[in-house]
Amino acid sequence: MENTFGKNIIPATEQQRLENLKKYKILYTQSELIFDQLAASTATLFDVPIAMINFVDKDNVWTKANQNGESGNESERGSSLCSLAILKDQVTVFENALTEPILISNPFVAGENGLRFYAAAPIITEDGFNIGAVCIVDNEPRKFSADNQQKLQEVADMVMKEIEKRIL
Repeated sequence: MENTFGKNIIPATEQQRLENLKKYKILYTQSELIFDQLAASTATLFDVPIAMINFVDKDNVWTKANQNGESGNESERGSSLCSLAILKDQVTVFENALTEPILISNPFVAGENGLRFYAAAPIITEDGFNIGAVCIVDNEPRKFSADNQQKLQEVADMVMKEIEKRIL
């Protein structure tokens, strides 16, 4: 896995995190209306062109849902910004990706059509593992307030509540 961030993107608890992710049986599953709706509502709520519910597997980041009701897209973990978002327990925000040294060589940022704004709230299991992220993306820089960060985290919490239903 090539890492475009120039920093370690593997959490210290990676093995346990992956085991925790697998127990939910969410990876590589078919599209589901609730997740499609959550992604579409998130795009509308924040007025962004892209909103995704992503899960971070060993080598890839897999999209469960996006704002268009599409699922199944994958990107390499070493280039997906969601790999950074799972490293902490609060919302990750890049208001202008072009000013972020760790994103300079990232293929999703480089070039004139690259992303400029990115925010992601970790999807945190009851056991405290960050298995994925609800992320929003825009091709224009933007401000993202603490209130907006809270709202995005609430969406990620809703996603986790839906996933929890799989193991009850």
